Amino acid sequence: MPKKLNIGFTFDAKRDYEKIFSDKEKIAEFDSEETLSEIESALRSGGHQVERIGQAFNLLKQISSGKKWDIVFNIAEGISGRNRESQVPVILEMFGQPYVGSDGLTMGITLDKSVAKRMVSSAGLNTPEFFVAEEEKFLPHNINYPVIVKPLAEGTSKGLTSQSLVNNRQQLLRQIKKIFRRFQQPAIVERFIIGEEFTVVVLGPTNRPEVFPPVQISLKGKTYLGKEFYTHRRVENDEIHYLCPAPARKSLLKKISEMAEVVYSVLGCRDFARIDIRTDRKGQPYFLECNPLPNLGKIDVFPLVASAAGISYNEIILRILEYARKRYNI
Repeated sequence: MPKKLNIGFTFDAKRDYEKIFSDKEKIAEFDSEETLSEIESALRSGGHQVERIGQAFNLLKQISSGKKWDIVFNIAEGISGRNRESQVPVILEMFGQPYVGSDGLTMGITLDKSVAKRMVSSAGLNTPEFFVAEEEKFLPHNINYPVIVKPLAEGTSKGLTSQSLVNNRQQLLRQIKKIFRRFQQPAIVERFIIGEEFTVVVLGPTNRPEVFPPVQISLKGKTYLGKEFYTHRRVENDEIHYLCPAPARKSLLKKISEMAEVVYSVLGCRDFARIDIRTDRKGQPYFLECNPLPNLGKIDVFPLVASAAGISYNEIILRILEYARKRYNI
């Protein structure tokens, strides 16, 4: 019988920041009480004890005073700067504390979309042509419009609005300035792929991970999105629908799964991640981004992919834990 574990649980809860930030978009990546309870319940279903730690400051206070756990289940997003997702993993490694999830280096690489895209491109995979922009003088002269403009180091579609897809230089400059003013960071500008969009859940070790069936994105009842895309408003208003099994061709889904597996390995992910891929009109897949801290709650894709794989939501959460246990031989 596997040992029953004392699990520490690190996270950033929306409720802890609602009084600090009046702008809901600033706390969009943080987890609701419902999501936290779902994950905690899934871990307890395996017979484990779960102790809520919370954010990085709470962790640092406890661990520096000698507190230890068998393993820490980390979904903390962190605050302040492009290294925020690396904060908890780095603290845990400093104190020799085993934990679930990718390490600080991978967290930093994937949060900075330009670094992740360069690494994926260097591995021979397709990603839309892009550049990073902060000022007009650094813009390329020949830009293949339409392009989509995003904050360089944000998640949960933060900063994405209906105006993020631009068709000329004037619109582009306006969006770059908006992003810098709102997020105090450069924008990443990439060629927009007109077509369909998929997301893939990958679990397990960096090499030879377990790839779950791709999930297809539907907007306005359509899977061919054309020029439609995720926006923060659509995410918040539940306008995005996930389809799994995906209705796309099996040959296309195979290519998407193969790309997701390579991306996961190239970026050094471990235990769990979610990889976003868009396909063009010819069915050619392009890597968009990788999230090693996806939403693990039942509102997202994890229950869907679990069901498609013939397992329960609780089982997929426990499988994530089990992959980390094997790595540490706990």
